[in-house]
Amino acid sequence: MAASRYKTLVDALASDIRTGRLAAGVRLPTHRGLAAREGIAVVTATRVYAQLEAMGLVSREQGRGTFVRDIAVPAGHGIDQQVVATDAVDLTFNYPSLPGQADLLRQALREGGRRRRGALRRTGVRACGLRAPSPTC
Repeated sequence: MAASRYKTLVDALASDIRTGRLAAGVRLPTHRGLAAREGIAVVTATRVYAQLEAMGLVSREQGRGTFVRDIAVPAGHGIDQQVVATDAVDLTFNYPSLPGQADLLRQALREGGRRRRGALRRTGVRACGLRAPSPTC
């Protein structure tokens, strides 16, 4: 089974960053620029950068661009993932990799839920949750 273009591009950029071919602080092409250069959709380019960010290799700054991060961080913090098998999909990027990251994610999700429920209350719409179904839902 051949690797997807997305996975191939993520692996190539990750390798370039880890080997130093792309130095820390280097600004990467815009999402549209990467998409045009590689012949992929803009949404795929966005996904590539999101994967690299989840791996701790790049940082995105709103309005400025995507930059290569300094990867001199302790081992085991998301950037030293090894390829297990070429025909397997690595979903480990879905798990928080830094201490405290899980708590921050949990807090953000709870806050988002509170905001959504508050917005629904202001519009007069009832929100039916999965935990306690009521006869009015």
